[in-house]
Amino acid sequence: MSEKEVPLKETIKSFHFTDETDIIDLSCSSSDSLCSESDQHVCNEGCLNIKIKEVLHPSYGMHVWASAPVLSKFIWYNRSKLKEKTVLELGSGTGLVSVVAAKCKAHVILTDSKKYECTFQTALENLQLNGISKEAFEIKEMTWGYFSANLVQSPPIDIILGSDVFYSPKDFEDIIVTVSFLLKKNQSAEFWCTYEHRCTDWNIDNYLEKWNLNCEEISLSDFGADGFNVAGCDLPGLKTISLLIFRYSK
Repeated sequence: MSEKEVPLKETIKSFHFTDETDIIDLSCSSSDSLCSESDQHVCNEGCLNIKIKEVLHPSYGMHVWASAPVLSKFIWYNRSKLKEKTVLELGSGTGLVSVVAAKCKAHVILTDSKKYECTFQTALENLQLNGISKEAFEIKEMTWGYFSANLVQSPPIDIILGSDVFYSPKDFEDIIVTVSFLLKKNQSAEFWCTYEHRCTDWNIDNYLEKWNLNCEEISLSDFGADGFNVAGCDLPGLKTISLLIFRYSK
């Protein structure tokens, strides 16, 4: 059997978002740990359950990265700001972040690079798995740093989302260029971004100044995401995550 014929392993990961601070428990592996009979938590209209299919595949985007549940919890915490808004996600991968945004009644545009187009089908399946109607989303190719038709002709955007897009320094300026173009075009919009700290030497300050952006860091404790087990999914674990909001410098 050739490498292409080897069946890919698929798994389903569960996420449970609430308005409360998530329980800090490294030993807990149950996706329903926040809804056990121990009365740690009582489900109500402030709760959201999401299931995401992951695929064991060389592509980066086929599994949920550690910063995605953190951004998703921030989105759910601020869900009133997304209602009836248009949201564009950069590097959408499995689609967790966009699924949560759609559950907040936003119209979502999922984008990723053409070289990761294999993730589009996974994202589509995850949208369908979570009952998102086809009218509530679009999936488009968008490569960072390229002024493609999908970027230049993009509709008015209220919020841009990005989870762990700052993964490789070679892509940093391309990401900033794309974000700057969108925020200049939509000057009341914001870019909500989470990233995992990987190297203390990495810095984007020069790019922010060059492309007229400013940045504000939001404390994870402000929305209950400063634990090890956000959304009951065992992520981010011991990894250090930051949440940033970018705005255009008018």
